[in-house]
Amino acid sequence: MMKGLAARLRRLDRSRPPAGSALRERLERMDRAASSSRRAPIDRFVVGDRVDTPAGPVFRVVRTAPASKAHGRLPVGELGRLPCEGLRDLFPRELGRVGAPPEIAFLDTETTGLAGGAGTVAFLVGVGRWDPGGRGFRVVQLFLEDLDREPALLHALARELEGVSCLVTFNGHRFDVPLLENRHVLNRMAWPLEGAPHLDLLPPARALWRPTLSNCRLVTLEAGVLAVRRTGDVPGAEIPALYGRYLRHGAEERLGRVFSHNRIDILSLAGLLWAAGRAARRPVGPQALGVGLLHAQARRPDRAHRALAAGLDHAPSRGDRIRALRELGRAHKARGDWHAALAVWQEWAGLEPHRLEPVEEAAKALEHRLRDPGRALAWVERALGLPHWPPADRAALEHRRDRLRRKAGDRGV
Repeated sequence: MMKGLAARLRRLDRSRPPAGSALRERLERMDRAASSSRRAPIDRFVVGDRVDTPAGPVFRVVRTAPASKAHGRLPVGELGRLPCEGLRDLFPRELGRVGAPPEIAFLDTETTGLAGGAGTVAFLVGVGRWDPGGRGFRVVQLFLEDLDREPALLHALARELEGVSCLVTFNGHRFDVPLLENRHVLNRMAWPLEGAPHLDLLPPARALWRPTLSNCRLVTLEAGVLAVRRTGDVPGAEIPALYGRYLRHGAEERLGRVFSHNRIDILSLAGLLWAAGRAARRPVGPQALGVGLLHAQARRPDRAHRALAAGLDHAPSRGDRIRALRELGRAHKARGDWHAALAVWQEWAGLEPHRLEPVEEAAKALEHRLRDPGRALAWVERALGLPHWPPADRAALEHRRDRLRRKAGDRGV
């Protein structure tokens, strides 16, 4: 009997249309449709509607946080009054082409995994924008009810991004935007924000708040900077598995909470952009140090040296102070303030006695800018008096010492 059953199964398998054929694909689509029709729909747990697109309907949720409400300690109405002066310090190249707050879109995705690649799909895409009428902050969320409906989701996303001149994400340079660009390519569609300015908040957040917070995860930042406290939230690590269960068995209450998780992410993203602009405009304490380092990276020495000098005494660790001294010395050097630079290099050399850079920079400045080869020689000889130099660095210092000795001797120093 078992042999007869196995033979029948083999005949049935041979009778199936070959993989890749139009009939096989049609049957598979019908099978998926039948499976999805048996699943509990998402609107059993989430209030939304289905909007039509050229590729079919897509499930959409729209929520507006009123301007009179608060997100943590931040009034939502403040999101319509961005501190652009400070933000230009953080994003000097990008913000030159950005218009009013309603033209800025805040984007966050929930995906089937974090590995990226062609197999990773964004099943929930949230877009937040300030309402042009000033009524509040509007978040639109698009949900992928079945994997073959992705073109409809991407069409709906393009509609939500109309009129956007700037995109804001959190780690979106590395994940969200490349993922969405890839999904557009795979569906033979154009990414609607090609060439638009993109503000990724993760780098400035690290510069501004890393010294005072345990880490720079979004939930840590929103709690430490905005005083947002989540209740009943779904941990991000569990979200891909929840969507996988939805595809197999249908919606559940915890999947509904993923919408709330995504919406809070987007509100916090908007709040952190506002807070970062305020912190950059009037930096104090460790934030001044972070702003100074950002100015140094952007090669703005005049602004870098002021912020670094203000934040130097608030460096939370020896390593942070060394990094600040290195950039402060470079800023003084770029401005031609050699005496200030020498003082910085002296402290740096004291903290890192076997670091070649501060000794060489001081010696070069004394020899070529301040015309004092005798003091330059003293710097080098003092450094050579320390043991345990790496051989290559010791050789470089000895070469400089011998040349300075000849130069000082020629001048009778």
